[in-house]
Amino acid sequence: MNTNFMCKRDYTTEDFVLDPEFQKWVLFPDTEAKTYWEAYIRTNPGKHKEMVVARKLVLNISRKTRQVENSRIQQTWKVIDQALDEIQQENQSKKVIPLDSSTTLRRFEKSQGRGYSRSLQLYRLAGILVIVFTLSFLIHFYLAEPIPAQVEIPVEYEEHSTPPGVKSNLTLQDGSKVILNSGSSLRYIKNFEPHRRVLELRGEAFFEVANDQDRPFTVKTGPVTTTALGTSFNIKSYENESLDISLVTGLVVVNHDSIPSQQVNLRKGEGLQIDLKGERLERVRFDENRVLAWTDKTIVFDRSPMPEIKRVLENWYGVTIRFSNPPRKDLEVSGRFHNQTLENVLEGLSYSARFDFRIDKDQVTLNFK
Repeated sequence: MNTNFMCKRDYTTEDFVLDPEFQKWVLFPDTEAKTYWEAYIRTNPGKHKEMVVARKLVLNISRKTRQVENSRIQQTWKVIDQALDEIQQENQSKKVIPLDSSTTLRRFEKSQGRGYSRSLQLYRLAGILVIVFTLSFLIHFYLAEPIPAQVEIPVEYEEHSTPPGVKSNLTLQDGSKVILNSGSSLRYIKNFEPHRRVLELRGEAFFEVANDQDRPFTVKTGPVTTTALGTSFNIKSYENESLDISLVTGLVVVNHDSIPSQQVNLRKGEGLQIDLKGERLERVRFDENRVLAWTDKTIVFDRSPMPEIKRVLENWYGVTIRFSNPPRKDLEVSGRFHNQTLENVLEGLSYSARFDFRIDKDQVTLNFK
């Protein structure tokens, strides 16, 4: 493999745009440039999309010109005239021997009617080429300015939000599937970027990632990034609660911006609990049925504090819950409810949490005993 290809195999769109050889191939192509870049694209077929975008950028970059002094132009024409005179003098000093009779006749005819010989026409053609070459050099040297910085292309985002009481099933452009829990949102660049798939999550979602070796799949939740290629995992990230990552299949890599030294590789069945305030990470085992119960219309509380129960029920049923008096700080409640009404869930929780409740449309009041 060409060693020059090796240093360019990780090129991004920006790298291609700023590469002088790539600019030359797009703007002033010649045989050498054409051969080089055809070989490059055969060796690196995965860079085709970046090269297409980069070519469009180079072609659309504005190029300014400036006025050339008249004296420079006159001097250039003088040099060209001198070159043509020398060619004509050389032609007159040479004896041209015709190859056959027809050539002689044609030469005679043209010298009588037009005053030119075939040889002279050949030299005249050479002179024209000199002119073209000189003018091309003049334009390139005096008129062209350096290509300016890359033009920024507006980025278009897609965003999906689920209001309280609603869950959403999504299929992304790359084939990945997402279940977005109530009160959550997902944001990403439309159709993703050529070299990566990055999504921003607020709330909770379950991901089944389509495998794409050339484009890692990254979910950002605040300062934490979770990266995978082809796998399935659940992320729960709500305000004032720990950030929980649960890997169902495959492999993911988790990074925390504030703790770069603690990169964590998770394998199937492993989870990670992150205390964002204390910046602590804890690797755990998790119960898949409990973690993914929400995707099957099931609410599971496992020794959950009342503030978390309040958040879950508000998102699940689209209501606002108010405590008329504060619950005990050490109060934790467990329970499992499949496809139940809010009244049935509150009824079930009230026995162990010891509270009375009142439902008035979308307003719920709990009174602890």
